[in-house]
Amino acid sequence: MEYVGPISSAVMAIIWLVYLQLILSQYRRNNRPYLIFHHAQNENPDALCLLVNMGERPVHVVCVQAVIKMTSGEEHKLAVTEFERINVTEQDVQQTLRQGPLLNGGYLILGTFRDIIEKTQNEIGLNASLEDVERLELRAAVIHAPSKHPVGAKRAFVLKHNTGTCVYPKDINTRQMVKRKDKQEVAKWIESELHPRDNNDKSSVE
Repeated sequence: MEYVGPISSAVMAIIWLVYLQLILSQYRRNNRPYLIFHHAQNENPDALCLLVNMGERPVHVVCVQAVIKMTSGEEHKLAVTEFERINVTEQDVQQTLRQGPLLNGGYLILGTFRDIIEKTQNEIGLNASLEDVERLELRAAVIHAPSKHPVGAKRAFVLKHNTGTCVYPKDINTRQMVKRKDKQEVAKWIESELHPRDNNDKSSVE
């Protein structure tokens, strides 16, 4: 019987450690940003592309970028500056903005995939068709309150040109750029917007 007390204390200590671990995990999960680039309708290039805030907290959108890779191997980058911002508490679309807060459950309508690609080509003076594009990568840099540094998200889409052009996501999920090395990459996205030199520089599309 003399062992009952120490054993009970040890069991209670383990239970409390597990309980605290669960609370900590839940806290981290609730405070973690989660952004999604969503292909709204099947594989049609005229389907809308959305940036959705699925995190628990609002985020401040700093920039959204599109990087297109041509079948020739060339890559071109452009900021997506015209989109419609819709928050869950609103019935109507707010004015078209480049930056600003995106509430939990809110989303940005970035336009159709065709619009994004063609606008990128027009801005850089590229005389090419949709069939000349092999891949599109979308990037978003945001400020998330619990984080000291900007975080982001990116997702690549592949274009297939068989019996017409179709757009397919390269990966199932949008990659969340929240790790330390990822934050350095996100900072470079913002730097390229603040101090643009050449938006047609080589950019890695993963």
